Amino acid sequence: MRRTSPGHGVPNIPFMQRSDRLSKSRAKPEWVVFRDAAPYPEVGGPPDADTVEMLKQDYAGSAGELSGITQYVYQSIAAGAKSENESFANALLQIAIVEMMHLDMLGDAIVTLGGDPRFSDGQRYWSASDIDYSTSFEDMVRANIEAEQDAIANYKKHASLTGNKMVRDFLLRIAEDEKLHLHFFRKLLRPSAPNAPMDDRYERT
Repeated sequence: MRRTSPGHGVPNIPFMQRSDRLSKSRAKPEWVVFRDAAPYPEVGGPPDADTVEMLKQDYAGSAGELSGITQYVYQSIAAGAKSENESFANALLQIAIVEMMHLDMLGDAIVTLGGDPRFSDGQRYWSASDIDYSTSFEDMVRANIEAEQDAIANYKKHASLTGNKMVRDFLLRIAEDEKLHLHFFRKLLRPSAPNAPMDDRYERT
């Protein structure tokens, strides 16, 4: 399927960050992780137009990976203009890089199953008007929480609908990364509990 197998040839970029760099809190720092440690399953199988249609929604639909990448890069630039938001801007870029990995693997899966990896959801081409352009810290975080919740719901829905077990496992694995992102953004809005345990990243998902 892939030019390189999932988990191999991944850029040597730190997909984690110390939480004390994201807050002025004196609480004991913890590591914030943006990518789950489990490998990404391979995708294979015969041409499957129905599954390709679902994958293209995750790939370049209005709530897909391309929208997520673009939104996080925009926010990183906007937030980085203020020195006090530098660490937040860096975290957004690290999350965007994980989403780029998802986009690349989804594109490979689409090709493997007989589809065309152009940036459309099968009905319309991707548009930059699909992303949220909020500029305040709280509005950005709330927009990202909504986006990650939508992404998780879509991956679970599409995993339940495809008849290809390899695709199902692949989509559910991507969702694990999105749960970590959701956990990260939720904690940014919970300053009263900065050291909530990492295993609550699955709450309400």
